Amino acid sequence: MIHARFVFDLGRGFALACLLALAAGNAEAQPAFNISPPGGAPAATAPPAAQPFGMPPGNAPSQGSTPAAPGTSPFPMGAQTGQSAVPPQPYQPPAPSSAQPPAQAQSPAAPTPFQMRPGQPAPPAAVSAPAATPGTAHAMRTPDRYIVPLKRLRFEGEIDSRAWVTNVSEEEAGRAATLLVGYTNAVVVMPEASRLRVTINGQSIIETPITSSQEVTQIVAPIRAGVLRAGANLVRFEVTQRHRTDCSVASTYELWTDINNAATGIAYAGGLPPLTGGLDDLPAVGVDENGATRIRVVTPGPLEGGGSARVLRAVQGIALRGRFPHPVVSVSDGAAGPTPRGTVTLVLGTAVELPRLMGSPPAEAAMQPVARFVADRRLGGPTLVVAGPLASDVDTAIDRLNTLPVSARNSVATSGRFAPDAPLFTGARRVRLADLGVSTQEFSGRRFRVRFGIALPADFYATAYGQALLLIDAAYTAAVRPGSHVDVYVNDQIASTLTIGTRGGGLFQRQPLKIPLTNFRPGINRVWIEVVLDTEADARCLPGATLPGDDRFVLFDSSEFVMDGFARIGRTPDLAAFAARAFPYRMDVNPLAVVLARHDAPTVSSGATLMARLALAKGEPIPIDSSPASSTLGERPAIFVGAIGQIAPGILGQVGIAEATRVNWVAGPGDDAAARPPGSDASYDDVLQRFRSRQKPGGDGSAAPEPGTTTPDDTPEVYERWRENLSGGGGIGGMLTSFEGWTKRTFGISYSSLRIGEAEQTLFEPPPRTSVLLAQGLAPNGSSTWTLVSGRTAEGLAAGMDSFTAQEVWTRISGQAVAYQAATGTLEQRDAAQYRFVITEPLGFANFRMVAANWLSINILPYALILVFCGIVLGTATTFLLRRLGRTA
Repeated sequence: MIHARFVFDLGRGFALACLLALAAGNAEAQPAFNISPPGGAPAATAPPAAQPFGMPPGNAPSQGSTPAAPGTSPFPMGAQTGQSAVPPQPYQPPAPSSAQPPAQAQSPAAPTPFQMRPGQPAPPAAVSAPAATPGTAHAMRTPDRYIVPLKRLRFEGEIDSRAWVTNVSEEEAGRAATLLVGYTNAVVVMPEASRLRVTINGQSIIETPITSSQEVTQIVAPIRAGVLRAGANLVRFEVTQRHRTDCSVASTYELWTDINNAATGIAYAGGLPPLTGGLDDLPAVGVDENGATRIRVVTPGPLEGGGSARVLRAVQGIALRGRFPHPVVSVSDGAAGPTPRGTVTLVLGTAVELPRLMGSPPAEAAMQPVARFVADRRLGGPTLVVAGPLASDVDTAIDRLNTLPVSARNSVATSGRFAPDAPLFTGARRVRLADLGVSTQEFSGRRFRVRFGIALPADFYATAYGQALLLIDAAYTAAVRPGSHVDVYVNDQIASTLTIGTRGGGLFQRQPLKIPLTNFRPGINRVWIEVVLDTEADARCLPGATLPGDDRFVLFDSSEFVMDGFARIGRTPDLAAFAARAFPYRMDVNPLAVVLARHDAPTVSSGATLMARLALAKGEPIPIDSSPASSTLGERPAIFVGAIGQIAPGILGQVGIAEATRVNWVAGPGDDAAARPPGSDASYDDVLQRFRSRQKPGGDGSAAPEPGTTTPDDTPEVYERWRENLSGGGGIGGMLTSFEGWTKRTFGISYSSLRIGEAEQTLFEPPPRTSVLLAQGLAPNGSSTWTLVSGRTAEGLAAGMDSFTAQEVWTRISGQAVAYQAATGTLEQRDAAQYRFVITEPLGFANFRMVAANWLSINILPYALILVFCGIVLGTATTFLLRRLGRTA
């Protein structure tokens, strides 16, 4: 008995000793890593390494593996290609190091790369860290330069990419730099088969699995010397995403990866160097974490007496020279604090006024006009001084700022947001996809999508007739079943479809897809090519089927986008042309009358933001007159800016706005977005919360609505339901309504398109929560154009112009009037009932014929009457001719 007890105790002690030894070995085998921001900030530790899907614990690849060649697949290919995968190697913990501090020795291990292809080890993974949360030691590194030019950058589907240009100064290009990328992704994204790749000037900087479905992860990777260059640098993000379990096309819409702007950018050794050069360094100002470039204007005092005109002129030159994708102006009449990232401070004044505005004024400003960057201890950051001995010298410095080299007219600058620049189609032209930034791509998934942009002139007039062509060079394998299709979208609207109807694979050579011009508009147009592939393997969806396999489809960059000649004639009012090319103000050589309701800081800020945006649209500065004579105002083009209550009488009615707006708009509920800081996501969260509240009774703390009651958001649906119910009634009214429904479903023709029973258009009154109101109409003389930009208050207008001039909203502007709600991001549009043609091109026979064709296509009733009249004339002439010939019909 004693012997048995002794053996039992001995075995238990041996097992306990083994467990302790194993625990100690595991603790020592988890190396720590440091994320040290410039300046020696405390290091952050990373979360435990993510294991590849299907790999047992303890079989992670070792840290010392050799990097694989770029472009290798992010998953084992043996199961797909018939090759045998390399068996997993047992995990061997490194020997303990006595020099390693105990705190670091017990830190979690960094994410390790996984095997990418049989026989080829994976590249070392970039360092990542979770987002900082209260009560934790983890911290994100803050970039010295933000690089995302959008408020929100999301990649969707199985493949997606985005490219744009980021400018750096010469001193930045010579410093050691690190690329930071923060991101999060959908939980259904499979990390083993999903990759995020970032390149700068064609050089791969980051290639990592997408493994951040729980919280924001920041990837940290060094930028090799020589990759960054002074001036423009092409940054490209590419994602490949696969679903964890679902093989259907519908599941591809669940795949997304969001880039966190605040954690994405470039960090420099020693911090961001100051800008102290000339005007050529303006593009290096960059963007802030919301994708906007802030132009902070510091003036010596009141803006009356020509001060506002100088501000409106100077910001145009800054926006054009800087090629900023989204300039936002704020004016302050005194000292300001340090300049934030993505902001340029413009100090505007005479030499005697500069010491009150900045800490280190340039000495040469007392002798000659100056327009250059200086390093200022009080303002910090990029500080641009535009000054001179006298006020006239300040104007001379602004003229120097606005003197720009002549740029090419065959494209529109868009590379600050998406590269390359959009080609400008002024008539018949064809462009290869390779020149539009679309390369030859092979695809093995279910939904393939690429996109590109084209630009059309402000006098584009062909939305009711004509077509473009997409000549596709592509191929698909025998695995693709009939019913698959190629779709073309224009500005988020389906425009054309090509159905694949043959089995056994096929090759498209110059296959034409006809794209009606209905969805095209003046300015930038976004075109998407989407290919939906249906295969038998996806229908079965066996285990592992979501992993990439053999390629099924290829799109060649030799494909072409072709547009024939189209009608060229301008119209006014037309806010789409106004937003696209500052039309019709770009045609007048005389200074544009910019009437500010008040010469205070908020109103001047709003006017300056608008003029910076219009200068970018036009491609050159717009001469302005901010103090026009009231006696001549009714005979010249003008823009009015200010709070609705401060707009002079008679202007609202001239641009089609009801006078009651002055009272009803101000007395209605306010727009909460105006009080939020720029870039706040509270508006999105509020809308989401209201949506969720409607999904359950009493979700917002109130009782659920009784059956039969409606909310204001339900009113359109209720109206349509009652209209459909009543249209089935008897009588002549029911018959006419049914006939209208049939013609609309069959031919797309309704009574409104025939202009039958169309009442005179009433004056527009914006919704109560409108942030920015933009309206256009004719001046009292009937030959000039007036435009109104207004808000509830001057401060609310300045806050709303921030998001209203963003590209996502600005390119959606059209019609005669629009009301923008910043809280929801919605636009309510009023189309123009009547407009005036503006001759922009010689009305030769070809152009006149196309203009007439488009006008008659819009005005169907006159077209039908003309056809009837021509038929009557032809019949009468034929009858008289037959009688003269002695014959009877």
